[in-house]
Amino acid sequence: MNGLIKYLWNVAFDNGISIVWTDQLAPDKPSCAMPNQNTIIVNNRWHNQDEIPFQLAHEIGHMLNGDEGALYYCSPASHTKVECGANDKAIDLILNYCVVNDEPTNNYADFMYCYGIPYSLEENVKRRYANFFKP
Repeated sequence: MNGLIKYLWNVAFDNGISIVWTDQLAPDKPSCAMPNQNTIIVNNRWHNQDEIPFQLAHEIGHMLNGDEGALYYCSPASHTKVECGANDKAIDLILNYCVVNDEPTNNYADFMYCYGIPYSLEENVKRRYANFFKP
């Protein structure tokens, strides 16, 4: 996972995004993006440590997609669309890492397990994986 984190760190750096790692948040508080400050806060105490690289990729996804930050006042449909976009960008970033670093990805399920991608995103991963590795 350290290779993936380094890769994502470089993606963020190349795009002018700062990353702050903190152990000051509760284990149930997710990482977040603050686009107006070009900064991502990563909760290093997240209850599932295997998901931290995906969370980092997800937050970078928000930044690369030009999302505006907290969506407290938008409709549920808009919120879902923005989150789905960040998830898709995160999956693509990790797939690209695999290709660039010649990391084996035998199938989408192994890919999800290996990179701590939550099971709730299985359909997203299945679709992105198939598109990424078209014959």
